[in-house]
Amino acid sequence: MGVPGHLLHLFRQAPSKRRLLRSLALGAKGGDRTVTSADGTSLSVRRSGDGVPVVMVHGTLDGIGAFSLVELTIAERHAVWVYDRRGRGGSGDHVEYWLQREIEDLDAVLAAAGSPAHVVGHSLGALIALAAAASGTAMRSLVLYEPPLRQDQLDHQVITQVEALVASGDRDRAITVMATDLAGVSDEEIALARKVKPIWNQLRDGVGSTPRELEMVSDVRWDDFDLPVRDRPVLVIRGDRDHSPVYPRPEDLPRFVTDPEVVTLQGQGHLATTFAPNRFAEVVLDFVDRH
Repeated sequence: MGVPGHLLHLFRQAPSKRRLLRSLALGAKGGDRTVTSADGTSLSVRRSGDGVPVVMVHGTLDGIGAFSLVELTIAERHAVWVYDRRGRGGSGDHVEYWLQREIEDLDAVLAAAGSPAHVVGHSLGALIALAAAASGTAMRSLVLYEPPLRQDQLDHQVITQVEALVASGDRDRAITVMATDLAGVSDEEIALARKVKPIWNQLRDGVGSTPRELEMVSDVRWDDFDLPVRDRPVLVIRGDRDHSPVYPRPEDLPRFVTDPEVVTLQGQGHLATTFAPNRFAEVVLDFVDRH
């Protein structure tokens, strides 16, 4: 299915055609405000809607537009906050980088959002959100969509290859290797993304930060965190077409969270926010509205 076919499919399935068109335009926009993190780094942030806040944290290759196809649907009932994580898009950066900086960034956005917020994290964003929760960050609930928690399954030869490709300036190839060999994204999904210029440009921007983020994931020491998270509701989302061993199996979850709800998205892999946005939004709204 080509990109026009995929967009036509989304259009036919969309509950609101107007909202879908606004969502597609939103994907190319940046933040509408800035938030300053603990180390002085400026973060580009966008808010949509009103109500109890939902803060969404994107993954390694993404940026502020990662949730654009679900953002406005959730914003019909909540204030949705999205942001460019440091080192990409409209956000600044700092020479020092480690997981604590990402936690501080999320804390800064949560402070700007006000009142205990629901937090939704995808991929590396889910790992960051989990680490924040396990560090005592206040949040109303936590949604984790395929965080890379099985670090022992990371292929360090692939990490080295991605690092070399980014260093040589071959960002297109770095995206493909990272997405297919580490994240388990299908060749078809990569081909679709490549044909949509705003999406591919966002990935090209994000892949520049990928080497340090992969190193960070490799170096996380979960014994330093207060696990399992037990003091807030947790939803774990997974796709039934996962092709990567780095995402947690059901038997891995008790180490990280106590009694989570688990939802499996049928026919989806790691990119349901793009390829099944209506279903993804339904699952998130069902959970956060109950908590």
